[in-house]
Amino acid sequence: MFAVFGINQAKARAMAIKKTPKTTGKGDSLRQLTPAEYQEALNAATEKYMQQMKPVILSGEFSTPSTCGEFIYLASKGGASRLTVMIKAPVETKDKKGRKKITKRWMPYDSSKDYTAGITL
Repeated sequence: MFAVFGINQAKARAMAIKKTPKTTGKGDSLRQLTPAEYQEALNAATEKYMQQMKPVILSGEFSTPSTCGEFIYLASKGGASRLTVMIKAPVETKDKKGRKKITKRWMPYDSSKDYTAGITL
């Protein structure tokens, strides 16, 4: 299964709206921000959160990477950034007792790599 991971501007904006204060100062100098000042602070906070956010899954799961490419094209027009195609691939790990265990994890997709090599399910 394939999916597109990235940063969505709408999610960063929602986080900025939630965390940006509408007042400034303390005590006697406490005052309400003007709408222009608030919008400026909101835009700065949105950019800050866009830089800090961890990429999250933006799409549903697709069966082919070419479908992810089409989603990336549309999402980039919608304000998303740092878009990457990820694959949910089987990975062999060991538990606490040293026994082999197969789990699936999201990994960056590389078309030249075989994601089923050496693992029999």
